[in-house]
Amino acid sequence: MQTREFDSRKHIAFLCDCISREFKAAVTCSAKDLEIDICSARQGWLVGYFVRQTEPIFQKDLEKVFHFPKSTLADMLSILEKDGLIERVPVDGDARRKQIVVTKKGLEFNSAAESKIMEVEDYIAMGISDEEMEAAINVLEKIQENARKYKAEYNIKKED
Repeated sequence: MQTREFDSRKHIAFLCDCISREFKAAVTCSAKDLEIDICSARQGWLVGYFVRQTEPIFQKDLEKVFHFPKSTLADMLSILEKDGLIERVPVDGDARRKQIVVTKKGLEFNSAAESKIMEVEDYIAMGISDEEMEAAINVLEKIQENARKYKAEYNIKKED
């Protein structure tokens, strides 16, 4: 069988996807001893984002930050609310405009999840110097930015 160019390359996207799945699985495995159920990784990152905000948070703002489709974001927020990690509270008497507030359970969940994430990150970074880690992060951030640029350019070409 002849080796094709595609087969002879190491594929960044495939490697990143594999690393992401391995990391999520390691955190989930590590978190099994927690009193609080672990929700999906995306939902966990949302709770962490909410905890760090100093200004009121509204669903419309999240659409701009996370670039999730409205329906996906609405579903995620509904699950977080059902699980008791957040509440959506009406603001200024407008029932349509609801502020997202992290509950006590959400704060406890976030603290436990962050602890597990840091535990896994520390473990998987063993033997990697601070300089190597910084270089890897810089490269991955550039790859992410290039992927965003590609997607934006592709969408512009597609509209033409």
